[in-house]
Amino acid sequence: MQIAVTPDPGSWVVIPEFPPPGWARTEAQTRSLLLDMTGPQWRAAFANLLEELRRTARGTSMARLLHVGEGGHQIFAVDLTLVIARDDGTKEGRHATQRALIADLLPQAEELQRLRPDPRMAGFQAVSKSTDAGTTSRPSAVVVLRMAGLPTVPVDLVMRAWKAAPEVVASALDDVVALGQAVAPVDALPQTPDN
Repeated sequence: MQIAVTPDPGSWVVIPEFPPPGWARTEAQTRSLLLDMTGPQWRAAFANLLEELRRTARGTSMARLLHVGEGGHQIFAVDLTLVIARDDGTKEGRHATQRALIADLLPQAEELQRLRPDPRMAGFQAVSKSTDAGTTSRPSAVVVLRMAGLPTVPVDLVMRAWKAAPEVVASALDDVVALGQAVAPVDALPQTPDN
């Protein structure tokens, strides 16, 4: 299932799959000015990070974002995916499905915390207690939210945060959870004559 996301541009950079030439450099220059971090070394490091994230393998139905909050001190990547819910729709069924998703993605998780960020969403979040979390293969944190009320089948929004230590991601988990408000399946978007 394809996914569309429109996050707060003050805190998030959407990593496109096929950016135009020089996109990373232009985005780094723009973001440096917004964060008041104008040193050429920071811009170059940021541009390299954007380019590296763009080249890192991802599934076709995944959105990738980079969090750049707190003046550039909370930089980490988040991959968002919509997973069709295969449970019976009961609270117990949803809990079992969401716990299984987190256990699969984050086997060394601290205690799961229940979430209810919106009347249309419910789920869990967990932060890794592993010291090697934050790499491409191991996420630092996972958030799973059931997206109710969409004009499609029930889905879970799975957000996998990586590219930073768990404590960095944990300090900005509210921003990650808030992404649930900015996500929709592409199939659920209203069709216009242009698309």
